[in-house]
Amino acid sequence: MKLLETFKKQIAEMGDLKRVWLTTFNLDISFVETWVLPAVLGMDMPASRMDYEGLQRALDESGIDFRIYCDPHMMAKDKPKRTSIAVYPVSVRRLAQGEDSYLDKDRGLFHPKVFYLEDHNRKIIVGAGSANLTLSGWGRNQEAVVFRCVASNTQYQQVKQFFTSIDNSLNKEAFFPIRRKFLGDDHDWSFIHSLAGATLLDTLKQGVELKTLSVWSPYLAADLAGFIGRLGPELHVELVPDLVEGSYIRTRWSESIQELITSKALTLHDSPAPKDDRALMTHAKLWLAKSSKSTQLAVGSWNFTSPGCSSLMEKNWNVEAGIVHPVSRNITICGKEWDDVNEEDFASEALLKEEELELGELPPFDLTVIFDWTSCEYQIVGQWFSGKPESGYHLILPGINGSNELVWKANGKVLKSPQQLAVLKSDAVLDNPFYTLRRAGKTDWQGMIVETGTEHRRALSFTSLDDLLNSYLSSADPGLSDRLMLRGVGAQDEVQSEVEAEIVRLEVTSYFRLFQAIQQRRNWLVEVEDGTLLYRRLFSEPGCLQELAEIARERVKQPTHPVFNWFLAQEVNSLAALAIKRVKSIRRKQGAEAIFVAAHLWESLQVAIPPLTSDAASLRYLAAIREDCSYGE
Repeated sequence: MKLLETFKKQIAEMGDLKRVWLTTFNLDISFVETWVLPAVLGMDMPASRMDYEGLQRALDESGIDFRIYCDPHMMAKDKPKRTSIAVYPVSVRRLAQGEDSYLDKDRGLFHPKVFYLEDHNRKIIVGAGSANLTLSGWGRNQEAVVFRCVASNTQYQQVKQFFTSIDNSLNKEAFFPIRRKFLGDDHDWSFIHSLAGATLLDTLKQGVELKTLSVWSPYLAADLAGFIGRLGPELHVELVPDLVEGSYIRTRWSESIQELITSKALTLHDSPAPKDDRALMTHAKLWLAKSSKSTQLAVGSWNFTSPGCSSLMEKNWNVEAGIVHPVSRNITICGKEWDDVNEEDFASEALLKEEELELGELPPFDLTVIFDWTSCEYQIVGQWFSGKPESGYHLILPGINGSNELVWKANGKVLKSPQQLAVLKSDAVLDNPFYTLRRAGKTDWQGMIVETGTEHRRALSFTSLDDLLNSYLSSADPGLSDRLMLRGVGAQDEVQSEVEAEIVRLEVTSYFRLFQAIQQRRNWLVEVEDGTLLYRRLFSEPGCLQELAEIARERVKQPTHPVFNWFLAQEVNSLAALAIKRVKSIRRKQGAEAIFVAAHLWESLQVAIPPLTSDAASLRYLAAIREDCSYGE
């Protein structure tokens, strides 16, 4: 993968990474997790589900803000998502709301392929091109991508405008502070996009009419002659097309096109470099523009169509982006000119129909579902776009029983409920980080859940109660234990062994080991003053109190070892009671921001005490123990 090696080279030339933001039209999240994320972290490609968890842990520890923006139509939802990389679908209809916008609110696509890399030394590298975040984009197609180091405030503001437009949450000084100095020394390029500033054609023209426009584009305007006519008077267009089935130009023939070919206003060319036989298609998009003033090269996502170039004053634009820079007048991107081009060289209507992009239907509203691992809660935000809000849409979420009907505010188009939902079984989110929208008579629609607070993402657990209790007696990091297994793999692509999948082992644990380990954890709770560490020990790290409570709840359901299970439940509840006191103490001494625990999470630490049936003497003995140990009822 040549692009992967180039990407790694860019990272190697930077300091410790602070931000990695990527945009794409098509998204294969499995590809990103398997190839791109390891490159960012400098780690080996994962081979097992546990390796992916290692990547997620490394990402959390690195503090890198890794996020992906994509078109909501084109997320590959049939691929497993094994990390918590944040994926944000970009709503073109939201971006198109401004009166002066030329974006197509109904059919516009989010189509840019942009790389944003920033390190802690404030160096910024921006890349742009034609490669989607897919295996085809990075390894099977012939693509064009260019990287540049931001060297001026003009370039910085162009990049800032793009990202703050697609994500309002980035419009803060923490993300794009005022800059006086930049580390790059290449001032002679521009980052051009559809959301503000100069258009692609304006930048290529540099204030004068173009004489020659050479273009690589796999997709061409349906009315190619009409489109060329709107680009400029007396313009000579040189086209290097990708060919359908290796033989046909991907648009329909017309007499108007033939006139352009005959008059040499349009010429067709081979690529100047031979195509690799392994390449599926030439997906690169290059625009080389020559005028009396300059020669400019554009590398980006721009197809040779009206929506694709996003430059004509028509309300049909996609969101596109790329880098434009001056080049020598001797530069050419065209090979041998074709001879005798005619109708037979163009794709038939049947072939064009077969090649047509099929976009799934979006719901008439945008919905963002965020799962916060810290509080184990969903936050849901929605905005209705198409017509008057309608009832009958139901939201299905992992970890939530049943479905919740979406209710919209009567005086607007904003979601009224549900807005916040608590989750007690967060392992369901590990298995299936997707939400489902359901309506009678409609095909289910799936979206990707945005995961936050991933430093508290509880993905690993101990294989047995004994192993968990041993961790309480050890000073080692529980996350490095070799006695860990994955919490949830129900919807993933691997099947664990029976030993790993057995959540609760019912072998006998000694009373001594139980009391010794619990007392060790009790001593730690009494002394801890670090709210962050306390929270991890209660709710997120392997062997946390929440995990112990889950094991205890499973064990007390079993008919075997009733007395041991009674003690186990009592000990867990006593730890939970102490934890509540310690949280209150830390908040009182250090302030409320030191630690916060959502109310429903305290419930997850409670274990119902199993009833004991025995003779009167034994029951009196247990009552005495309950009183002596300050157990609850």
